[in-house]
Formats: sequence, structure tokens, C-alpha cells
Amino acid sequence: MVKPDDEFRHACPPAEIGGLWGDTLWVSVVDRDANIFGINHFHLTNKGYGRFEALYVIDGVQQLYGNKVPLAPEPDRGPWSDGRLSYEVVKPLEEIRITFDGPRFGFDLRFAGRFPVFDYADSVNGNPLARFHAYGGHFEQGLRCTGEFEIRGGPAKGDRRRLDSFAHRDHSWSTRFAEEPPWTPQHGHIPAHFWPSIQLRDMHINVFGLIDPSSYGLTDYPVGGFCSDARGSRPIRGATAEILTEDDHRSASAFRYAITMPDGEMLHVRTGRKYGMVKLWDRGENDLENRLDCYEPFFDFVVEETGEVGYGVAEYSIQPPAPRWLV
Repeated sequence: MVKPDDEFRHACPPAEIGGLWGDTLWVSVVDRDANIFGINHFHLTNKGYGRFEALYVIDGVQQLYGNKVPLAPEPDRGPWSDGRLSYEVVKPLEEIRITFDGPRFGFDLRFAGRFPVFDYADSVNGNPLARFHAYGGHFEQGLRCTGEFEIRGGPAKGDRRRLDSFAHRDHSWSTRFAEEPPWTPQHGHIPAHFWPSIQLRDMHINVFGLIDPSSYGLTDYPVGGFCSDARGSRPIRGATAEILTEDDHRSASAFRYAITMPDGEMLHVRTGRKYGMVKLWDRGENDLENRLDCYEPFFDFVVEETGEVGYGVAEYSIQPPAPRWLV
């Protein structure tokens, strides 16, 4: 069960001492009226550093910020900041605040729980992420984002826009990127995981799975995720996904998901309009080695059975990362 203390940094378990361990925080911003879309991403490690990212699409133009700064290796309760981008727990499991004071844009945003948190250990077959890394825990939550966003460059310089929209967050503590990748670079364009955040008027849906498990030698479909509504946050029973990519075989242009809901009902959700995309700054201890091509496209969603329209993020990855080396 997720506890209030799980909002904060977690100690490295004895079995992982000496390796890379950290808390990862991911929070989306998807405001169609303001024409602002983004991902706030943090990796707080036991290796004496933290990475801070504010990755945004503003009026259709990417504006990306990333910084790596010293961070005490011991667990603490924050707030966590690199001097510009800050993450603060206002009320555990209920409200967080993220602020940014950058040269090209800035914001002061509050994220309040729209529904209760969901512990990924409560997924239908347990936490599927633990098949790939040593996980201490992972929880997610549908949110409401409110606050002010200031544009400080470009043709809309000086604009202050009020944000009020649905959002999503997750928090993991794990050994992600601790293992060394193969010596010889791999090549190809293999769809890997899918992880949409589907924000509807009265419901929030999140699913995790592999687009083609057989590409990874698996005979089953790892599945995780939940549905949040007036009845709380409950695990979905299953999910599969289809992806359509552009000519580069990596940029997604559309998705279609088949989701088995907690009560056994099957929903099909497809993407509509795409508003832009960013890619996470996923690294281990070597800043020059790209460890994962994890993409975050912002889409409208349509529930085919009802015609209901929502919006959110359709995260996915393509393996292997390309380019592997950033120089």
C-alpha cells in the first residue's frame, strides 16, 4: 500500500548498495486551451546528483530545459530544486507544486489529486515493471493542474496564460539504468512499451504493456494500470496496443488500444489530433550514453464505444536507442 512517506525519497535497499538507485518523478501538463503541453521529469539518485527536466511544446514549438546538479545521496523530504526547476510535496498523496524560472518560459503550477493514487503492485498480476528492474515501488495518479505559465521568448513573449486542465503523475523508486548495456550497439526500430494517460471527463485510464512481447522473447503480455472514477482507482484486467509510425519508424502518428476494464468491459481507445511530442532525457551515470528512446506525444483520445473525447499523453519507446552516443 502506498503511504504518505512514499511521496519522498527512498533509501537504497541493501541488495542494491553500490549500484545506481533513485526516485523518478514524472508529471504531465496538457492544456489545449492554453496551447501548452509538457512533461516535468526528475531523477533523484543515490550517486550524488539529480537530473531536472522541463520539456514543453509551446504554441507548437519545442522548448526543452535540462540540468544535472549535485544532490545529497541520502533520502530527504525535499523540496528538490536545481535553482530554477523545483518540485515540492504540498500534501502527501493529494497535492504537489512544481515551479520553473527559466529564460524562455516559467510557471507556478499546482497539481491536486483528482482521484486516489494507484499502487502498481495492485496491477492484475502485480507490478509489471518489476520484470525489468529492481523496483521498490511505483504509484500513479490522475490530477488536475492549475496555475500560471509565462512565455518569455518568441512571438508570444510576455504572454501569461492561466492553466486549468487534467494531468497525470507517477513516482518510482528503482534501479532503472543501473545495468550496463551491451558492448556492441544494436540497430533497428523495435516498438517496446506503451503507457498512455487517457484523461476523460469522469474517468482517468492508464495502461502499461509491450506492443510486441515476442520481440523480447516473451510469450505473455505484461500488463499494468488502472481506471480511476467515482468508485476509486481499480486495476484494469488487460491491454494491447497498435502503433502507426511515420517514415522514420520512430515517431508515432497514431495509436489504438484495446483495454479490458475492471468489470470485464472491453474499451477501444484511439488517438485523434496530435499536438506535439518530446523525448525524455534518460541516462544512467554516463551522460553521453542514451539509455532509452522514451517518447511523450500529446494527443486527443476517442473512446470508440461511446464517442467520448479526452486528451493526454501516449508514452511509448522504440528500441534500441538511436543514436546511442550523444557526441
